Amino acid sequence: MTVMDCHAHIYHPKLAARAVKGVGAFYEVPMACGGTVEELLTMAEQSPVKRFVVNVVAPNAKSAAKLNDFIAAECQKHPELIGLGTLHPDMDNVGEEVDRILSLGLKGIKLHPDTQQFNADSDRAMKMYEQIEGRLPLLIHSGDYRYDFSHPRRIARICDSFPKLTMIAAHLGGWSIFEEAVPYMQDRHCYMDLSSVMPFVKPDKVLSYIRLYGADRLLFGSDYPMWHPVSEYEQFMRLPLTAEEQEKILYRNAAAIFGL
Repeated sequence: MTVMDCHAHIYHPKLAARAVKGVGAFYEVPMACGGTVEELLTMAEQSPVKRFVVNVVAPNAKSAAKLNDFIAAECQKHPELIGLGTLHPDMDNVGEEVDRILSLGLKGIKLHPDTQQFNADSDRAMKMYEQIEGRLPLLIHSGDYRYDFSHPRRIARICDSFPKLTMIAAHLGGWSIFEEAVPYMQDRHCYMDLSSVMPFVKPDKVLSYIRLYGADRLLFGSDYPMWHPVSEYEQFMRLPLTAEEQEKILYRNAAAIFGL
Protein backbone atom coordinates (compact mmCIF):
# COMPACT_ATOMS: atom_id res chain seq x y z
CA MET A 1 0.00 0.00 0.00
CA THR A 2 1.29 3.45 -0.92
CA VAL A 3 1.54 5.75 2.07
CA MET A 4 1.39 9.53 1.72
CA ASP A 5 2.47 11.99 4.39
CA CYS A 6 0.10 14.88 3.78
CA HIS A 7 1.71 17.43 6.09
CA ALA A 8 5.46 18.03 5.75
CA HIS A 9 7.42 21.28 5.85
CA ILE A 10 10.63 21.67 3.87
CA TYR A 11 13.19 24.46 3.82
CA HIS A 12 16.09 25.52 1.64
CA PRO A 13 19.25 23.78 2.89
CA LYS A 14 20.89 27.11 3.72
CA LEU A 15 17.90 28.17 5.84
CA ALA A 16 16.72 24.87 7.28
CA ALA A 17 18.66 24.93 10.57
CA ARG A 18 17.45 28.40 11.46
CA ALA A 19 13.88 27.68 10.36
CA VAL A 20 13.69 24.44 12.35
CA LYS A 21 15.10 26.17 15.42
CA GLY A 22 12.45 28.88 15.09
CA VAL A 23 9.59 26.38 14.81
CA GLY A 24 10.86 24.48 17.82
CA ALA A 25 11.00 27.68 19.84
CA PHE A 26 7.49 28.69 18.74
CA TYR A 27 5.98 25.38 19.86
CA GLU A 28 8.37 24.77 22.74
CA VAL A 29 9.14 21.23 21.59
CA PRO A 30 12.41 19.56 20.54
CA MET A 31 12.41 19.06 16.79
CA ALA A 32 12.96 15.51 15.58
CA CYS A 33 14.38 16.24 12.12
CA GLY A 34 16.33 18.72 10.02
CA GLY A 35 13.74 20.00 7.57
CA THR A 36 15.48 19.32 4.24
CA VAL A 37 14.22 17.51 1.16
CA GLU A 38 17.29 15.29 1.12
CA GLU A 39 16.61 14.08 4.66
CA LEU A 40 12.94 13.50 3.93
CA LEU A 41 13.62 11.42 0.84
CA THR A 42 16.31 9.42 2.62
CA MET A 43 13.71 8.47 5.22
CA ALA A 44 11.44 7.26 2.44
CA GLU A 45 14.00 4.90 0.95
CA GLN A 46 13.46 2.21 3.57
CA SER A 47 9.97 3.15 4.70
CA PRO A 48 6.39 2.59 3.51
CA VAL A 49 5.99 6.39 3.51
CA LYS A 50 6.84 7.12 -0.12
CA ARG A 51 5.09 10.38 -1.01
CA PHE A 52 4.93 13.72 0.77
CA VAL A 53 2.71 16.79 0.49
CA VAL A 54 5.22 19.55 1.18
CA ASN A 55 4.89 23.21 2.05
CA VAL A 56 6.62 26.22 3.50
CA VAL A 57 4.66 29.12 5.00
CA ALA A 58 5.26 32.73 3.93
CA PRO A 59 6.11 34.86 6.99
CA ASN A 60 5.18 38.02 5.07
CA ALA A 61 3.67 39.14 1.77
CA LYS A 62 6.98 39.72 0.01
CA SER A 63 8.31 36.21 0.59
CA ALA A 64 5.40 34.22 -0.85
CA ALA A 65 6.40 34.22 -4.53
CA LYS A 66 9.99 33.17 -3.83
CA LEU A 67 8.85 30.36 -1.55
CA ASN A 68 6.38 29.15 -4.15
CA ASP A 69 9.20 29.00 -6.68
CA PHE A 70 11.28 26.96 -4.22
CA ILE A 71 8.52 24.41 -3.61
CA ALA A 72 7.77 24.10 -7.32
CA ALA A 73 11.44 23.54 -8.15
CA GLU A 74 11.77 20.79 -5.54
CA CYS A 75 8.64 19.06 -6.84
CA GLN A 76 9.98 19.17 -10.39
CA LYS A 77 13.18 17.49 -9.24
CA HIS A 78 11.48 14.92 -7.01
CA PRO A 79 8.26 13.28 -8.25
CA GLU A 80 7.69 11.88 -4.74
CA LEU A 81 6.70 15.39 -3.66
CA ILE A 82 3.31 17.09 -4.05
CA GLY A 83 3.74 20.81 -3.51
CA LEU A 84 1.50 23.36 -1.85
CA GLY A 85 1.88 27.06 -2.50
CA THR A 86 1.69 29.75 0.13
CA LEU A 87 -0.08 33.11 0.35
CA HIS A 88 -0.26 35.93 2.86
CA PRO A 89 -3.33 38.09 3.51
CA ASP A 90 -1.24 41.27 3.20
CA MET A 91 -0.53 40.53 -0.46
CA ASP A 92 -1.96 42.98 -2.99
CA ASN A 93 -1.91 40.43 -5.81
CA VAL A 94 -3.48 37.33 -4.28
CA GLY A 95 -5.43 36.48 -7.42
CA GLU A 96 -2.36 36.80 -9.64
CA GLU A 97 -0.30 34.63 -7.30
CA VAL A 98 -3.00 31.95 -7.21
CA ASP A 99 -2.89 31.92 -11.02
CA ARG A 100 0.89 31.60 -10.88
CA ILE A 101 0.71 28.81 -8.27
CA LEU A 102 -1.50 26.88 -10.68
CA SER A 103 0.90 27.53 -13.56
CA LEU A 104 3.78 26.20 -11.43
CA GLY A 105 1.96 22.89 -11.07
CA LEU A 106 1.43 23.18 -7.33
CA LYS A 107 -1.55 21.27 -5.98
CA GLY A 108 -2.91 23.43 -3.16
CA ILE A 109 -2.36 26.23 -0.66
CA LYS A 110 -0.98 26.12 2.91
CA LEU A 111 -1.76 28.83 5.46
CA HIS A 112 -0.76 29.12 9.12
CA PRO A 113 -2.75 31.91 10.78
CA ASP A 114 -0.85 31.61 14.09
CA THR A 115 2.63 32.16 12.68
CA GLN A 116 1.39 34.51 9.94
CA GLN A 117 -0.59 36.38 12.61
CA PHE A 118 -4.00 36.87 11.06
CA ASN A 119 -7.46 35.82 12.14
CA ALA A 120 -8.39 32.89 9.93
CA ASP A 121 -11.87 34.32 9.26
CA SER A 122 -10.91 37.99 8.94
CA ASP A 123 -12.13 39.99 5.95
CA ARG A 124 -8.68 40.01 4.35
CA ALA A 125 -8.37 36.26 4.80
CA MET A 126 -11.81 35.68 3.33
CA LYS A 127 -10.65 37.45 0.17
CA MET A 128 -7.94 34.82 -0.20
CA TYR A 129 -10.47 32.00 0.09
CA GLU A 130 -12.58 33.63 -2.62
CA GLN A 131 -9.60 33.23 -4.96
CA ILE A 132 -8.92 29.64 -3.87
CA GLU A 133 -12.45 28.21 -3.72
CA GLY A 134 -13.10 25.66 -6.43
CA ARG A 135 -9.56 25.96 -7.77
CA LEU A 136 -7.13 24.59 -5.17
CA PRO A 137 -7.41 22.65 -1.91
CA LEU A 138 -6.47 24.55 1.25
CA LEU A 139 -4.46 23.06 4.13
CA ILE A 140 -4.83 25.41 7.10
CA HIS A 141 -3.29 25.16 10.54
CA SER A 142 -6.07 24.90 13.09
CA GLY A 143 -6.01 25.50 16.83
CA ASP A 144 -3.58 26.54 19.56
CA TYR A 145 -4.39 26.92 23.23
CA ARG A 146 -2.22 30.05 23.35
CA TYR A 147 -3.77 32.00 20.47
CA ASP A 148 -7.13 32.74 18.89
CA PHE A 149 -6.01 33.23 15.26
CA SER A 150 -7.00 29.74 14.10
CA HIS A 151 -9.58 28.73 16.68
CA PRO A 152 -11.93 25.99 15.40
CA ARG A 153 -14.88 28.38 15.42
CA ARG A 154 -13.02 30.47 12.82
CA ILE A 155 -12.31 27.37 10.75
CA ALA A 156 -15.98 26.42 10.94
CA ARG A 157 -16.98 29.87 9.70
CA ILE A 158 -14.70 29.46 6.68
CA CYS A 159 -16.32 26.10 5.91
CA ASP A 160 -19.80 27.58 6.11
CA SER A 161 -18.89 30.63 4.04
CA PHE A 162 -17.18 28.72 1.22
CA PRO A 163 -19.08 25.48 0.57
CA LYS A 164 -17.07 24.75 -2.60
CA LEU A 165 -13.71 25.13 -0.87
CA THR A 166 -11.86 21.86 -0.35
CA MET A 167 -10.28 22.43 3.04
CA ILE A 168 -8.06 20.32 5.27
CA ALA A 169 -8.13 21.53 8.87
CA ALA A 170 -4.77 20.43 10.22
CA HIS A 171 -4.29 18.68 13.56
CA LEU A 172 -7.85 17.32 13.82
CA GLY A 173 -9.15 20.84 13.49
CA GLY A 174 -7.73 22.06 16.78
CA TRP A 175 -4.14 21.44 17.81
CA SER A 176 -3.83 21.27 21.61
CA ILE A 177 -7.60 21.91 21.92
CA PHE A 178 -8.73 18.71 20.23
CA GLU A 179 -11.84 18.21 22.36
CA GLU A 180 -12.83 21.86 22.06
CA ALA A 181 -12.76 21.44 18.28
CA VAL A 182 -15.30 18.61 18.18
CA PRO A 183 -18.55 20.64 18.07
CA TYR A 184 -17.11 22.87 15.34
CA MET A 185 -15.62 20.11 13.21
CA GLN A 186 -17.98 17.18 13.65
CA ASP A 187 -20.52 18.10 10.96
CA ARG A 188 -18.46 20.45 8.78
CA HIS A 189 -17.69 19.73 5.13
CA CYS A 190 -13.91 19.63 5.58
CA TYR A 191 -11.16 17.10 5.83
CA MET A 192 -8.74 16.94 8.77
CA ASP A 193 -5.24 15.58 9.15
CA LEU A 194 -3.63 13.66 12.00
CA SER A 195 -0.38 15.61 12.10
CA SER A 196 0.87 16.61 15.56
CA VAL A 197 -1.94 14.62 17.14
CA MET A 198 -0.46 11.28 18.20
CA PRO A 199 2.43 12.81 20.20
CA PHE A 200 -0.12 14.57 22.41
CA VAL A 201 -3.17 12.27 22.51
CA LYS A 202 -3.36 8.73 23.88
CA PRO A 203 -3.98 6.01 21.27
CA ASP A 204 -7.44 5.10 22.51
CA LYS A 205 -8.48 8.73 22.26
CA VAL A 206 -6.99 9.08 18.78
CA LEU A 207 -9.04 6.06 17.79
CA SER A 208 -12.18 7.62 19.23
CA TYR A 209 -11.61 10.78 17.15
CA ILE A 210 -11.15 8.68 14.02
CA ARG A 211 -14.40 6.88 14.74
CA LEU A 212 -16.16 10.17 15.52
CA TYR A 213 -15.10 12.00 12.35
CA GLY A 214 -14.89 8.97 10.06
CA ALA A 215 -12.01 7.63 7.97
CA ASP A 216 -13.46 9.29 4.86
CA ARG A 217 -12.50 12.72 6.25
CA LEU A 218 -9.01 12.04 7.60
CA LEU A 219 -5.47 12.17 6.23
CA PHE A 220 -2.20 10.90 7.63
CA GLY A 221 0.46 13.56 8.25
CA SER A 222 3.63 13.80 10.30
CA ASP A 223 4.24 17.56 10.58
CA TYR A 224 7.86 16.87 9.58
CA PRO A 225 10.38 18.12 10.75
CA MET A 226 8.65 18.40 14.10
CA TRP A 227 8.12 14.64 14.13
CA HIS A 228 9.69 11.75 12.23
CA PRO A 229 7.39 10.47 9.43
CA VAL A 230 8.30 6.83 9.98
CA SER A 231 7.70 6.99 13.73
CA GLU A 232 4.36 8.68 13.15
CA TYR A 233 3.41 5.98 10.63
CA GLU A 234 4.37 3.23 13.06
CA GLN A 235 2.21 4.81 15.79
CA PHE A 236 -0.68 5.07 13.37
CA MET A 237 -0.38 1.43 12.32
CA ARG A 238 -0.69 0.31 15.93
CA LEU A 239 -4.24 1.67 16.05
CA PRO A 240 -6.85 -1.10 15.63
CA LEU A 241 -8.25 0.14 12.32
CA THR A 242 -9.60 -1.89 9.44
CA ALA A 243 -7.54 -2.26 6.27
CA GLU A 244 -10.06 -0.07 4.45
CA GLU A 245 -9.78 2.68 7.06
CA GLN A 246 -6.00 2.54 6.89
CA GLU A 247 -5.99 2.79 3.12
CA LYS A 248 -8.34 5.77 3.09
CA ILE A 249 -6.37 7.72 5.70
CA LEU A 250 -2.91 6.77 4.41
CA TYR A 251 -3.54 7.39 0.72
CA ARG A 252 -6.94 7.28 -0.95
CA ASN A 253 -8.42 10.44 0.55
CA ALA A 254 -5.33 12.47 -0.29
CA ALA A 255 -5.14 11.03 -3.79
CA ALA A 256 -8.70 12.23 -4.43
CA ILE A 257 -8.04 15.70 -2.98
CA PHE A 258 -4.84 16.32 -4.92
CA GLY A 259 -5.93 14.64 -8.14
CA LEU A 260 -3.39 11.82 -8.15
